[in-house]
Amino acid sequence: MSVHPVTFNADGSIDVVYDEMGHSGTIPAAEVAWGTKMDGSHDHNFIILTCPDGCGATSTWPVGGGADATMGQQMFVNKVTSEGCACGQIQPTDADTLGESHIRLQVNRMDGPGRWALG
Repeated sequence: MSVHPVTFNADGSIDVVYDEMGHSGTIPAAEVAWGTKMDGSHDHNFIILTCPDGCGATSTWPVGGGADATMGQQMFVNKVTSEGCACGQIQPTDADTLGESHIRLQVNRMDGPGRWALG
């Protein structure tokens, strides 16, 4: 299992559970991190969730959502809508639909057009 989202909160934070250790808690929006490329730049294809319990466990979520496409993709849409995309193509001031379309394009590129789960 992984550190996985269970609830998205209005302030951008995410309630998560880490099943293996029985940990749960809330990750503040500022700590929902983009993945990092080998050159040190942010990677808009991955989000890292760190267990809020402080155990050091992390989970890397791909833009397609991994084992939970709906929650994973929604997490990316929420992040891009609130702070823009790490690639710079989407700004936080852009329309929410533009952010969602951007994430859908990334999902199509990574996992194929049949993977989109948000409707």
